[in-house]
Parts: sequence; structure tokens; C-alpha cells
Amino acid sequence: MGVVLLAAAGGLLAVTRMDVPPLPDEYATAEPTDIESPAPLRVTLDPPQVPAGTDAVRVSASCPTPTAVAVSDAFPDNMSLTRDATGVSGEVELEEKLSPGRYRVIVSCDDDIQVGSAQLVVTKGTATPTPSAPARIATTYVTLTQAPPGAWRTHPLAETTTSRDVEPDDIPYEFTVKHELRVPADDPDVAALRLGAGAALPDLFAEARLGMVVPDANSHELPVVFAAPAVQLERGSSQAVVTFTGRTYGFADPDRGGLVGVEFSLPDGEDVLPLTAHELVVSATGWTVGGTRGSPPLSQDRHNLRIDARSSMKAAFLKDGQAGPVAGYLTYEGTISSYIDGSEPYDALIVRPETEFLPRSWTALRNVSAVAALLVLLYALVRALGGAWWRRRRNWMFMVIPLVIYVAILSPPGVFVLDEWSGTGIVMATLIASLPLLSLVSATRAVRNGRPGLVAAGAAAATGILLLLWALWMLTRNSAVLWVAVAVAVATGVVAALPRWRRALPALALVTLAAGTLLAGRVVADGIVPGPMVWFALLAVSLSVLAIGWVTQASHRWSVRAAALCAVTVPVTIGVQSYAVLPEWSTVGWPAERLGQILASISSFAMGGALLLAMAALIVRVRRIGQDIAAVSATTAYYTALLFLLLLRGPAAVYTEYFGLTLLLAWAGIAWLLPRATAAGTVTATPVSATPVSEDEHRTLVRDMIRRRSVRLSLTGLLRQGPAADSSPDTFEEQRAALERASDERAGPVDSDHALATVAGRTPWQNALAALAMGTLLSLPFSTVRIMVSADSWRSGDIRLLLAGLALISLPALSMIFGYFYPRVRGGNPIAKSLALLVAALLAELPLYVQTLATVTTPIATPQSTADEALIGTLVAIGNIAAVSIGLGLWWEWRLMRLAGEPWARVRSVRMLRTLGAPLIAVAIAIATTAATALVNNVIAPLPTTQVGNAGEQSTPSPTSRP
Repeated sequence: MGVVLLAAAGGLLAVTRMDVPPLPDEYATAEPTDIESPAPLRVTLDPPQVPAGTDAVRVSASCPTPTAVAVSDAFPDNMSLTRDATGVSGEVELEEKLSPGRYRVIVSCDDDIQVGSAQLVVTKGTATPTPSAPARIATTYVTLTQAPPGAWRTHPLAETTTSRDVEPDDIPYEFTVKHELRVPADDPDVAALRLGAGAALPDLFAEARLGMVVPDANSHELPVVFAAPAVQLERGSSQAVVTFTGRTYGFADPDRGGLVGVEFSLPDGEDVLPLTAHELVVSATGWTVGGTRGSPPLSQDRHNLRIDARSSMKAAFLKDGQAGPVAGYLTYEGTISSYIDGSEPYDALIVRPETEFLPRSWTALRNVSAVAALLVLLYALVRALGGAWWRRRRNWMFMVIPLVIYVAILSPPGVFVLDEWSGTGIVMATLIASLPLLSLVSATRAVRNGRPGLVAAGAAAATGILLLLWALWMLTRNSAVLWVAVAVAVATGVVAALPRWRRALPALALVTLAAGTLLAGRVVADGIVPGPMVWFALLAVSLSVLAIGWVTQASHRWSVRAAALCAVTVPVTIGVQSYAVLPEWSTVGWPAERLGQILASISSFAMGGALLLAMAALIVRVRRIGQDIAAVSATTAYYTALLFLLLLRGPAAVYTEYFGLTLLLAWAGIAWLLPRATAAGTVTATPVSATPVSEDEHRTLVRDMIRRRSVRLSLTGLLRQGPAADSSPDTFEEQRAALERASDERAGPVDSDHALATVAGRTPWQNALAALAMGTLLSLPFSTVRIMVSADSWRSGDIRLLLAGLALISLPALSMIFGYFYPRVRGGNPIAKSLALLVAALLAELPLYVQTLATVTTPIATPQSTADEALIGTLVAIGNIAAVSIGLGLWWEWRLMRLAGEPWARVRSVRMLRTLGAPLIAVAIAIATTAATALVNNVIAPLPTTQVGNAGEQSTPSPTSRP
């Protein structure tokens, strides 16, 4: 009690010492008081006045923070200042060919609201002699106009460029660039053009000589495509005019005032003649000049700009009559843009609460359902692993890994992570090193032999050989030294193969790993890091070890065959995926500056691979449990199947607006399909649960069922006809009583009326494999169409193959659960059970289909689907699910009759459509709906996808309408 009181007192003291942040102005309950504003920031320029042509100036500011940002039209970009003895300072490079004038330099302290400014004066430099070379004068005309709907489709790359989401109210625009270059007729560029120099790649030819002009990246993704240049040369003239014309399309966001940026960068071509003069003329129809950054314009009015293009520049245009964040676009610095606008620095960061009832209710429902879904996922994990697993302390370390990943990813900057890539690095280290090592340690204790330890030594040796191979190649660039790595690999293989020398394998592996690490560190010290090929090879080794450890634990035995299968399957799978989604997968070495990009891609593969291996381990676990009929009612098997389904739906659902609802509906589907079993193993909603039935008993039950059905048909006919005219009532009663007794007699361990609801002498795992094969076959036509629709876009994202694969195996996985727990599935016969499967599949599958048909992430500006298209697409999905579910039920009925050695016609005559009844009608409607609507309306939903880097947005493709 004393400890509790002491803790309460400490908590009370901590709470009373907390500072309560002030309320925003609109929610303030007291009269506003005068708050002392921060002291103005002192900015110093050394020197404050420079002649044109100066390379750099020194900028200093009295910032209390370690770094600051300096912004000015005189600078080519935002410049970073670092800490020194008096504040922050740095040598800042000036724009090339900067025009004389006065330029404002604004400095903002990082993580602080202090902002200050100073003025830089650029005077005319020393006069330079007039060049003797002939004049080369260029003028670039940029035209911005509103485009008609659908005009973007004329762009050559319209169907292949992946874009951001386009809203219906976005403003389409056409962006035209026209370069006019006036040069002497004998100019080298004219001679090169005559030979076709700019015909194949006119954009590169023009950018190398005239610079690059593009719209801002937020409003466009289609590149500016140039036509072949045109050369005009009059007879007898000494001057030639070369014209380059390019065009692109984009979409302006009306919420940002229809802002469209025009960005110009200087030419970067080498060994090209300089321009004597270059002007940039921008004309906008329907847009107003909002602001510029760079050299002051030569002339400006409401819709036109003329700028000296001797330095890079940016200009912002707003839709006529609109307002938008021009300063934010031009500076890319929030505090400085707020300082320029005259607004509060953090006004834009305050999230205003929703006030309408429906949006607030929807937000609350999403948040609550997401939390509930995570709790269900955690509960399923705990129950699936079972009490025995949790009682083994060696398994507790596995629970630390998700916590480390969660902290690394979600912790705010400066708290648990050190810099931008620390979270990714922690995830990589955890997945690539810690998790496989822990899995092998646990597997070694589970099987009580040292075979998994040899796997760890082999993995360490393989890692060392890979690093050694890469380091030797990068240091020498001589293929002869690669034989050293080959010799080490051969020696390691010999030591591992010979029992006498096998004890030396760990020592040899450590020596190899140390040598590879040291040499690789020497290369990294020179600013070169391993390329994607090396990282993928290391990832393949790691995930192979992880697969071997998990499979060994799940099966509770060591298998050389399973280990070899994992060691071959995992690297091949990773190699295929890396080649499919990463164009630079074969690069051996990259500069250290691109390490973050590499880690981001590899971490996605690592987490996706770990998820797939976890699902594979669950499959191995249910295979082991499913060798006994008791698995049908076992709690661990049920929750393992539930966890598998939730993991299957989770990656695709996490990118939707209703992640929690999707997982909760999948849980509800499983709960409907598989009613809860009692402690005795019985299920109230199904007549047969875990009653073991051998093949002979199944055959007896089916024959007895057929006999009883025949007797009941005879009894029905007798009662319908009544006593015959030539027979006595006593005879009729005797016949009726005999038929009733015969219909009540039964043989076998269960009621023969439920002969088609048993395991039929097969184990749950055998039934699961049979259902998986048929479910895959039935869903193959629809899956093939979805693959064809989505194949073109798979190479643009490294997570899409995972989402696509999980979407394709979703229905077959449900079919597998149907077969595994078949006696427990709701219903008394295959058709009734297939209808229960249909309901469960609709609950689990339909939400993602609806999301797929309701959102737009297809190529740029594809019109959003109409209500009719969304409805038809939903019917297509329902038709496919019905075809798979009911088709599986009919096939299962045929299979059970075949296992009993009886023809299917004994229970369902294929000669009479009346006996097939509702199943055939349902299948016909499903197939007809799927085929007809898909062919007529082209609304088959593509496979789920995502836009990496913007996970909070909706990112499941919509149906693609015909243009």
C-alpha cells in the first residue's frame, strides 16, 4: 500500500509541474494577453556589396539552433548554415551571371520561429571586351493555357506514366515550350542538326544547349516531349533559326488556387558554345502571375513575364481570381514563407477539428475499428501460438522485435532516432540479422540438435563470401581476384561436407565474415556502398535462414530436404521480384549519398519477405496439426487460420480508408464460416464436427444415405398415392411402417443423413490441399484477367508484387480453410456449406473490391468511375466469388461420392436439370455476370497497388474506363 501511495504522490507531483499549452485563438476562453514576440534575428553578409560575377558571400546569423536555412533570389537554392562560435554561418554560392540589383537574404533558424533578413547589393562588374565570336541569341516562349478534357491522352506517354490521384475538380492545363535559337548559318549546332543530331532525342539536345523548362512537380508528371527540331535558313542569309517545340499536360489543384509553377534551370551540356543572350517569355491565359524567384523580371504584367535566362528561376501562376501558397512554393521553407506572407509560422500546422456530424462519425468509426482490428490481430496471434509456445522463455525475445520496429518507425525525430534513415537502419538490422538469428536459436532448442547451428555458420560464411567478393571487385576491378572468393567458398563447402572437419565450420565462418566485413568497410570508407545486387543477395541469405528456422520450429523436426528447399526457393523468389520491380537491380556499387534510397527499397522487400515467411510458417504449422482429425475443432488451428487470413488481407487493406473495417469483416467471415467449438469438440451449428470417419466407414455411410433416401422417396410416393384399390388398409399400414423403420435405420459412427459432411477418411490437411487446388482452378480465369490489366504497372513500385500475389491467393486461401475445417463449416451438406463459404468470402473479399472500384489511382486524369460502373464492377466481383464458392461445393459433393465409390448421379442426376436446381442457376448467373459485364464495360478491377511514400492516401486502383 505504501508503494502505491508513493507512486500516486509522485504522479500527482509530476502532473502539477506540467505546463499546459495555450489554446488556439479561436478556442481561447480568456481575453488575449500581450505575448512577447521573439527577438529579431540578426543577419550579417560579408561583404554586403559585391560586383557581378562574384562566386559567393558569407552569411551569418545569431541563431541559438545548430543549423539554419538561407533563402534569396541571389542563391541557386535554399542554403544550409551550420554552427560556429558566434552563431550559424556559411559560404553561400551565388547564381551564375547574376544581374545587378538589390537582393533580400532571409534566414530562418531550424526548429525555431526566429527569422531575419539582410540586403545584398550586386553592382555592375568590370566591363568585359565584346566577344569576337558571332552572336548566338535564344528566346524561350512558354505558354500556359487551360486544356480541354481528355486532351492529355494525346501525350505519347499518357498510358504508361503512373501519376498521383486526380480529383474531378482539378484544372487541366496545357504547357507548351518553344525554343528559338538564332545562330550563324555555319554554326556547329546547325551542321550537327543537318546530320540528324537532334532527331532521335530532341529533348536532350535542347536541354544541353538551352536549359530545361518544366511545370512544377506537384501538378504534372508527364514529361515535356519535344518534336524533332526545325531549321530555317533563307537563301543568301547568314543566319539560321532553329526551333524546338515541346508540350506536356498537367492538373492544377483548385485548393491551392490552381497554382502552376514554371521552373527553368541552366543548360548543363559540356563542350557546347555559350549563348550571347537568352530570354524567357512566359504567357499565361487564365492564370495570373503570382511571384518569381531568381533575377528580377525584365518586364511583367498580369499574364506575362519576360526574364533574363542567364540564371535559374521559378515563377508561380495562380488561376485568375484565386489565391494560393505562392511563397511556400517559391521558397520550400515553411517558416520563411510564413514570414513573407505575414502569417503566424505555425498556423498551417494546426489541424482544425471536423465540425459536421457525418465526417466526425466516419473518422471515429475508422479509428475505433482500426484499434479493434489490431487487438483482434494480436489476440489471434496469442491464441494461434498456444499456451505451450508462450511458456517457453526462448520465444519471448520474438516479441521484442515488433516493439523495436514500431519505435524505430513511429518515434518522432530527435527522440529515439538520430537522423532520417536511422529508423530504416534499425528495421534493416532487426530483420536481416536479429530475427534470423533468434529463429535459429529457438529452432536449435526445439529440435534439440545442432543442425540449425550449422545453418547459422553457413549463413555467416555466405555473408562473408559475398562481402569479400564485392570488396575485392570494387578495390581491384580485376576478375582474377574473384578466384580468392571462389576458393574460400569451396573450402567452406568442403569443411561443411566432411563430418571430421565440421567442427571447424563456425571458426572458418567467423574468419570469413570478419575478412569480408573489413574489406567492405575499406570500400565504404571511400564513399561507395554496395549496390542493389549485393543487398538483395544478403537479404536472400537472411530470409533463407529465417525460413529454415521458422519451418523447423513449425514442423518440430529437422529436415535437410526442407532446409534445401528454403535455401533455393527464397533466393530465386527474391531475385525474380527484384528484377521485376527495380530497373537498377544489377548495379554492384552506388555512391554513399544513395544509401537511403537503397535502404528504403531493401527494407520494403525485407518486411514483405518476413510477412510471406510468417505465412509460410503458419502453413507448415497447420500441416503438422492437420494430420489428426482433432485439428478440425482445435483452438490453435482455428486461430492459426484466422491469423493467416488477417495477414493475407492486412497489407492491401492498410492502404485503404477503412483498414480496420476490412480486417473486422474478414474476422466476421471466419466466425460465420466456422462456428465456435465447445470444449468437447462439438459444434452446435454443424451436425458433424470432429468425429473420425475412416474410408470404409465413409463408404458405408454414403451407401446407407443413398438407401435411406431411396426408402424415403418410396415412402413419399406411397403416402402420395394412398392405399391401392385392390389392397386392404392393413396392408398399406404395414408397408408404411416398414418403410419408416427402414428410413430410420442407420449404420456408421454418425447419422448417415450427414454422410456428405464428414472428413471422408481423409486428414484435414489432405482436404485442405484438395480445396486449395480446386479453388485456384476456379478463380484462375478472373485472376488471369486481373493480371493482364495490372501487368503494365508492376514495375513502378517495389511493394506491388506482394499486394498482387496476396490478392490472387485470397480466394484459394479461403477455399483451403473451407477444406481444412470442412466438417465444422456451417451447413449439413456440400451445397449448404458452399453457401456459407459464399457469405464468408463476400465479407472478406468485397470491401477491397469496393475500394478498388471507388478510388482513382490509375494513369493520369483517368475519369473517376461512375455509380453505374462501380455497381457493375461490384457485381463482377460477386459473380466471381459465387462461381468459386458454389463451384467448389458442387465439386466437393462429387469428390465425396467418388471417395465412396459411388457415382455422383446417385445423389444429383446430371441428366435432370431439376436435380441440380439452385446450384446450377447460381453458377450460371455468376459466370454470365462476370463474363458479360467484364467484356461490355471493361470494369475488371486491377490488382491492389500502392504509392510508396504516401501511405496515408487511398491507393487502390479503380476500374479503367475506355477512352
